[in-house]
Amino acid sequence: MTTRRSIRRALITFAVTLGVLATGGLHAAAAPPPDPDRPATLPFPFPNENGPLQPPTTTFGPADDVIRDLGSPVSSLTVMEGAIGKMPDGRDVVYAVPAGENARLNVVDLRTRQLISATPLPGAAGGWAIVVVPNGDVYLGTYANAHLYRYSPGDGTVTDLGQPIPGESQIYGLTADPDGNVYAGTYPTAHAFKYDTSTGEVTDYGSLDPVQQYARSTVYDPDHHKLFVGVSTPNARLLRIDVETKAVEDITPPGTTAKDFIDLDYAGGKVFANASSRLVVVDAVTGEQVKMTDTATGTQVMDYPIAARGVSPAGPGGVYFTNNTLALVHYDIDNNTIGPVSPAVTVTRGASIGYGWITENGVPVLYGLAGNYSGGTFRYDPQAGTLTQWSSPFQYVPSPLMHTIADPSTGKVFVNVYLNGSTGLYDPATGKTTITTRQGQVEGWGWDGNGKLYVGIYPYGRLSLWDPTQPDSPTNPKELFSLVDSDHQNRPVAVVPAGNRVYVGTTPAYGEYGGALTVYDVPTGGHTVYRNLVADQTISSVLPVGTSVWAGSSIEGGQGTDPVATEAHLVKVDPATGQVLSDIVPVSGAASINELILGPDGNLWGLADGIVFVVKPATGQVVRQIPVFSAVTGANDGALSWRDGYLYGVSGGRLFVLDILSGQSTVLRDHGLNRLTQTPDGTYYTLLRPDGFINPTNLASYTPPVDSCPQSDLRPTVWTGNVNSHVTNRFLTYGCTLTDSLPSAKASWPSHAAYVVAVDRKLRQLEADGSVERWEGILIRIAAIASNVGR
Repeated sequence: MTTRRSIRRALITFAVTLGVLATGGLHAAAAPPPDPDRPATLPFPFPNENGPLQPPTTTFGPADDVIRDLGSPVSSLTVMEGAIGKMPDGRDVVYAVPAGENARLNVVDLRTRQLISATPLPGAAGGWAIVVVPNGDVYLGTYANAHLYRYSPGDGTVTDLGQPIPGESQIYGLTADPDGNVYAGTYPTAHAFKYDTSTGEVTDYGSLDPVQQYARSTVYDPDHHKLFVGVSTPNARLLRIDVETKAVEDITPPGTTAKDFIDLDYAGGKVFANASSRLVVVDAVTGEQVKMTDTATGTQVMDYPIAARGVSPAGPGGVYFTNNTLALVHYDIDNNTIGPVSPAVTVTRGASIGYGWITENGVPVLYGLAGNYSGGTFRYDPQAGTLTQWSSPFQYVPSPLMHTIADPSTGKVFVNVYLNGSTGLYDPATGKTTITTRQGQVEGWGWDGNGKLYVGIYPYGRLSLWDPTQPDSPTNPKELFSLVDSDHQNRPVAVVPAGNRVYVGTTPAYGEYGGALTVYDVPTGGHTVYRNLVADQTISSVLPVGTSVWAGSSIEGGQGTDPVATEAHLVKVDPATGQVLSDIVPVSGAASINELILGPDGNLWGLADGIVFVVKPATGQVVRQIPVFSAVTGANDGALSWRDGYLYGVSGGRLFVLDILSGQSTVLRDHGLNRLTQTPDGTYYTLLRPDGFINPTNLASYTPPVDSCPQSDLRPTVWTGNVNSHVTNRFLTYGCTLTDSLPSAKASWPSHAAYVVAVDRKLRQLEADGSVERWEGILIRIAAIASNVGR
């Protein structure tokens, strides 16, 4: 203790004496040195055995709500499946559920082509399953609440029947038996169930696969009282269930290579399965795959191209569907022939997604829905061979939003729509949005520096190049590559153009493990895929630094899998060879490293499960960890952005700002946000999930405080010219550091003394208002005196 007191006395005496000598009475008006025998009253705390005491910091906190809700920028129409039915008054109608918050069952008159009603399904965001039972009631299976609903056409009411299988998030493949009971499959634990419509009793046939999570399709066989279920990803399985005994048989055709049975239908003793876009026909009794004769070639085939939500109910001569060219195809149940109808017709609105037969003047006519995004509807008369097409007036709804990015040249903001894939351009000056092009569902995108966007699209694992200033054309957007078939990758969550390369981080396909880093070479148009750089993990973030690339991982596999890895890694990769040069775990136990960015200090800054970390690129050493919040996040849930010397971010629904000097973080909004992009004027834009909603449907903005000190000095300690004072630098007001507040060492000073006097004068002000401790002021004065400024 005596030694430390001696150091204190010597330092104080030296500082005051040196100041007086150097400036000719600089401290004449200052308080005299403290009594050395009264150390408790020393003007500054001296570092002790536990390290330096923290200096005061000035922070800013969140207001009641710092964001500005700009409303829903895009309304769209997305229909996954429809059904044909009849109202009690005899009107033939089509039913569909456009995806959207508190989704509504739309009922459209097929004759007048007018919307009859749109009835809310409270709590649902859309539906993949719909069936009309014999008494005319409509049953709907929804997401993300996995509820079953019943619509009664007689009185127009909807009844929420609850969640048949607790804990599930999706209901798929509704089918009905002749008594009106309904059956379906679920996700994510691949259950199949029966709902007794007379008693409300649920029969659970159990989880049908210990690994695969999708019971993606079902169909009831009324002739043999069996339920067929298609289990999906990564390997398609066809199961047959005895609905009375619950016995389950696996009748998957030998040699099946499909990943999924998307749809199942039954007609004439046969089960029709959409097996990864190939139609497969199975004998319902023997379970054997049925050979078909292709009428175009006369050859026997085991499968046939299909682009449809299954096949139609049996009609004149068999069943109908659209193939991969959208030609209407006929399968003859009696003789097992298959081929385009004659005369040939094409359903131009898109793949067929629902069917029903209606008798008109004694002639069965096929009605159906086509395409997901326009309400496409068709009428096909097999007897006349004619096809009529139109758009049904389903309600457009505020679109769930997937991504956003600002145009650095115009200040306008692009938004992309979940599932639907439409892209809109929001103009902050007018508050209006213009629909531009349907990209597909954007998982990641980035500007190339020449006004073009590289866009990563789900579900194809596709990278496209888009010039927003040019009209849409077959080459704009231009597909550069697709990884879903060749490399089993489907979500490009990180897209980073850099020089002559574009780096793409992807999640694996459904049911798969092992994401990839893909390097696209701009001059040659070639690409190289490096998979499993981190075993069994997604590559969720990418940052080129020098000649290497840093990639952050997420423990996620493809959808429909459970993670097998336990913590996210950060790897340094040679992009020319794919060799992993360094492999570190910057945050122990973190599930995802979902964003990487280069800091003003030249270090790599990253975000892992609500913890900001800092890594030296040269060594891979983790030098800082700064907790912001505590939560597990996913591969596409993170964004970081530098502004005014602060690090802004969005993750886990939160908007936060980090003072990188003090390490103090402030959560500005604690829920409802996703993505973050900045326009040239400094405004941030983010996607907003309004309270009570399931998905983000709105665009929101945040305007940071005005920065009074552009180009702040962000060095961790205060420097006076060429001398380090070792006083901690920090922000005193928004954007202005302690160093910024001092007289500039770069100014033209008439003399060294003038600079020192100016520093002293400013420090007196800062000491008086409590921004600087007295001991800090002394050390900064010493540094100013010792500097070469003005000499």
